[in-house]
Amino acid sequence: MTDRKEIEREMQEKIAEGESAFQKLKAKLDDAGDEVSEETREAVHAAGRALEQGKAKMKRLAEASDDEFDKLWAETKDEWHELKGHMSSGWSKFSHAVKDFFA
Repeated sequence: MTDRKEIEREMQEKIAEGESAFQKLKAKLDDAGDEVSEETREAVHAAGRALEQGKAKMKRLAEASDDEFDKLWAETKDEWHELKGHMSSGWSKFSHAVKDFFA
C-alpha cells in the first residue's frame, strides 16, 4: 500500500500553497481593476483552473476507502505529478504576468 497519509499531506500542502498565492495575487489584480491586461486575466483563470483540478483530485482520494485509494492513486499519480507541474507553471506565468503589471 502506498503511504496514503504522506500523499494526502503533500497534496494538501501543494493546494494550500497554491491557494494562498492565488488569493494574494488575485487581490492585487482586483484592486487594479480595468488596468489589468487580457494576458494577466487569462493567467488568473489558468491558475484558478489548476487549483480546482487539484482540489477535486484531493477530495476524491480523501473520500476513498483504503482499497479504492490504492487503485485511484495508481490511476492518477502520473496525472497528479503532471498537475503539480501545471500548477507550478501556471503560478510562474501568473506571477510573472502580475509582477510585470505591477512593475
